[in-house]
Amino acid sequence: MSIHGNQYLMPFFLGKDPNSPQLEENDELALVFYLLTKDLENVKILSFSKLLWPLLSIQGIISTHVILDGLKIFSKKGKFSNPPRQPLIGHILRNVEDRSQIELLKRIIDVLTYQDKEAEEIGSGEESEFQTLFIEGLINPEHLNSLIKLIPHIDYLPITEYAPLDTGLTTENALDLSEQYRNTIETMKGNSLRWKTQIQLIENEVNKWLTNITAQLKDVELRFSSQLSKTSSIIDNDQVKEQLKIENDKIDQWKVNEKKKIIENITVLFKTAERNLHEMVKKTRFFTQEEYLRSKIFEDLVLPFEEHFDYMRKEGKAFLENIESLYKKFEDFKEQSHKIDAEAEDRLKRVEEELQIQLKDRDNQLTIIEKEKGEKINILKDWQKDIENLFHKIKEIIQNKVDNCLQEAKDLTNWSIKDTQDELFSKPIQWIYMPLYAMFVEDKDSMEEKIYFLFPGYIGGINSLYEYISDSFITLKYMLNEKLEEDMKIRSNFEFTIESKNLIKDPNFDKKIQMGMSILRNKGLVNDLIESQIRAKLNLLS
Repeated sequence: MSIHGNQYLMPFFLGKDPNSPQLEENDELALVFYLLTKDLENVKILSFSKLLWPLLSIQGIISTHVILDGLKIFSKKGKFSNPPRQPLIGHILRNVEDRSQIELLKRIIDVLTYQDKEAEEIGSGEESEFQTLFIEGLINPEHLNSLIKLIPHIDYLPITEYAPLDTGLTTENALDLSEQYRNTIETMKGNSLRWKTQIQLIENEVNKWLTNITAQLKDVELRFSSQLSKTSSIIDNDQVKEQLKIENDKIDQWKVNEKKKIIENITVLFKTAERNLHEMVKKTRFFTQEEYLRSKIFEDLVLPFEEHFDYMRKEGKAFLENIESLYKKFEDFKEQSHKIDAEAEDRLKRVEEELQIQLKDRDNQLTIIEKEKGEKINILKDWQKDIENLFHKIKEIIQNKVDNCLQEAKDLTNWSIKDTQDELFSKPIQWIYMPLYAMFVEDKDSMEEKIYFLFPGYIGGINSLYEYISDSFITLKYMLNEKLEEDMKIRSNFEFTIESKNLIKDPNFDKKIQMGMSILRNKGLVNDLIESQIRAKLNLLS
């Protein structure tokens, strides 16, 4: 693309402060010649040219412009996050029966993090984790910040003294690239939304699972609470006390009845004794009939009296012997009453032990039920917790993806310039040109050729004649040198353009340098030493 006439040119020198001198044609030429040659030794200058680097300003997203590099030294190369593989995630969610919910969520995590077998890290489509990004000629934010310092000083000037570098970038290409830039940002933002929808998609299924687990927890709680209630109602401490009281009353009544039987048996003993006594009393009653016996002769009664006393002695002895026998039986009955007390106590103790065994069995059963309930609840809660933890991890992964997509869109937006009041940004598309100086030299010993460049910069005082606008121009210098080594097309572009307007072929070149030195001295930018160095370097011209 050939250009001519007036074009929008950036300045080459900017004043470091308001008092910095302004340079024009010859003084600028002399200072640049000095800056490019001051460190050169044992070389021959083959060519020296004032070039124009083509740049295209074109609309980016709303209220921004991007700058495209006409030489395509700059480009946006990299990758950006793809949207989620929703069909695959949907397929996994629809086939929950094929695996457990935990396995399913882990499978989804593998898919979301691209750890599954089908995953690719980078590709040209949406199936990989990242998609390749290449926007040819797009200038990076660091260099844009440097150009922003030059853009306000753009002037519409003739380019007769310049040699414009050829560009392979057409207006049609630029429109396509700007559209690609805008579409890529929109795609990045859209991808963030598509990632965000995955949370709701997965959450809908997870909520169903958690609702089901909650229902199961309630069912377990109700079922085991019912079992515990029934088991608890079988027997308890109050029931034990009540049962013991009832049994104690029964045993007391039994004791009373049994001892009544003993009393009855003892009365039989006394009845036996009474019968024996009654017989003796009956036979003795005859001898108590005083009126009757007084009518008898004493001598006739002596023998009966003696016989009756013998009878009483004999019967009395037998009665006493019988009393001893009855007493022994009485002692047996007394012992029997003690046995009744012991048996009553033993029976009550056995009843209490049986009740305590029942109570212990109930407690053991309650413990078993409680344990089983706890185990089932723990299994469900662990299941619930695992699902919640995995879903939380899924949300974190997705949110990171959402944030990454938005950050990528923001980062790519930073590859543009916000529109200002500068005239450049009032136009949707505009070619602008950055001046730079280039010098071809040849080493006298090795015959090796090399190009030196000087880019726009700040001009200061005599002790600091030149300073890069920013470090991005230093980076650009290294980038350009690498490109010249690698890309013959770019190298040829520079060589041809430099040679097409070789300033040292101008018969008045030395004179212009001399005039420039004089102006620089008047502006206080050179001294005798610098002047002598410039004159010496003129001898390097071929």
